[in-house]
Amino acid sequence: MAEVLAIHLSSPSVLPYLLIAAHLLLAPFLVLNIRYVGTRLIMLGFTLNLLVMLANGGLMPVEMAAVQAVGKHDGQELVPGEHIDGTKNVLLESDAIHLRPLADVIVLPVPQPFTRAISAGDIAVLAGLGALGLTLSIARLRART
Repeated sequence: MAEVLAIHLSSPSVLPYLLIAAHLLLAPFLVLNIRYVGTRLIMLGFTLNLLVMLANGGLMPVEMAAVQAVGKHDGQELVPGEHIDGTKNVLLESDAIHLRPLADVIVLPVPQPFTRAISAGDIAVLAGLGALGLTLSIARLRART
């Protein structure tokens, strides 16, 4: 929620700081719940995303191929090195992306308008959320019996 607000309510110059703060605000919750495998996966994903954002000026890097595959922005209007409006991303040339395998370079093969470019960290977060939900559901069912 904090990340969504940061993206839509802040200026591009402040956005990197707000995104990093949003990730760090989750740290106490994650540490307190580290006993769950899902929480550890979420922590791994947030850490990977935070590393690649810090290495690239505080925003999540994305390359033109991913932007074009997603199809939400006109690639001709975008300038490498600049923030992409309405996102947490900065457009960079592939060879300029630090820690490129951790950036938003994975394009989900789903139909428009659901196509997204995601990162390895996003996959870890999603897997962690699924594992945490399953773990908590099983624990609740066991408590009822």
